[in-house]
Amino acid sequence: MKNRLMLLLLGLLSFQSSASENFSDHEVYCAQRKQLSCLDYINLQLKNSEFHSDRWYEIKSYQFDYYYDQMDFLPLKEHTEPFIQTPELPEVFQVQVYFYYAKSMHYLGEHEVAQKYATKAFEKLQAIFDSFGNPMRMVELANLQHVFGNKETALQILDKAERRFGKSKDPIFHFELSSNKAHVFHSLGDLESALISREAAVDWILKTTHARKITIALGNLARTHQLLGHYSKAEHYYQQALEYMSESTDQLILAIYKLRLAELNWQAGNHEQTVKWFKQVHKDDIRQTHTALYTQLKSAL
Repeated sequence: MKNRLMLLLLGLLSFQSSASENFSDHEVYCAQRKQLSCLDYINLQLKNSEFHSDRWYEIKSYQFDYYYDQMDFLPLKEHTEPFIQTPELPEVFQVQVYFYYAKSMHYLGEHEVAQKYATKAFEKLQAIFDSFGNPMRMVELANLQHVFGNKETALQILDKAERRFGKSKDPIFHFELSSNKAHVFHSLGDLESALISREAAVDWILKTTHARKITIALGNLARTHQLLGHYSKAEHYYQQALEYMSESTDQLILAIYKLRLAELNWQAGNHEQTVKWFKQVHKDDIRQTHTALYTQLKSAL
C-alpha cells in the first residue's frame, strides 16, 4: 500500500509541473473533451474509472479544481467533506481535500473550521515541497497564507519562489506567481505594485492557450486599472477578456465584467456606454457580492 501511494504521489507531482494555482488543473484535463462540458466530461471519466483507483483520485481532484475555479463553494464543500475523516487516502489527494475544504469553508463563513484545515493543508504542503521542491507548491503555500490573513508571510514565500525558480520557462508557474503577488499587493493597498504583477501575469498567460486563465488575468488587470482611475485602459482589457469567453460556460464572469464595464463608464461620465453595458447584465447571473453595485447603478440610471 505504501509503495502504491508513493507512486501516486510521484505521478501527480510530475503531472502537476505545469499545474495552475491549485493542485490539479481541470482546464488542461478538459482540453481533451469534444462535445461535453468540462464538468460533464470530468463526471463521465469518474464514472468510467475504477472507484478509489489512482486514476479516480486524480480525476476527482480535477472536479475539486473545477468547482473552485467556478467559485461554486457549496458543491466544493459537499464533494470534499466526505473525505475529511477518511483514513488511508493518498497523501497528495488528502492535502487537496484539506486545501479545497479549507477554502470552501472560508468563503462560506466557517472561519474556525477553515483555519483548522488550512493548517493541516499547509503542514502537508510544506512537507511535500521539502521532499520534492516543486515550485508550484511554494505558490500554493503562499496562497493559503494570504487567504487566511498572513499577507507578509505570503509575500515572503512568493519572493523566495521567484528568487529560487525565476529562471523557469514555465508560463503557468510565472502566471500563478505574478497573480498571487498581485493579490497580496492589492490586499496591502499597493495598487501600483499590484499593477506591475498583473501585467506580468497577462504577459505570461498569453503565451498559452488557457482561455479561462487568460480571461481572469485580463479581468484582474482591468480591475486594477479601474481602481487606479485608468478607465480607458480598464475598458480595453475588460473587452479583450470578453473575446475569450463563452455565453454557455462563463455566464458568471461575463456578468461581472459587463457590470464592471457599466460601472467604469459611469465613473468616467459616459452615460450612453453605461446604459449599453448595464442592459446586458441580468441580476440573476450575478452573485450576492455584486448585487449592491447592480442596485447602485440601476438607481443611478
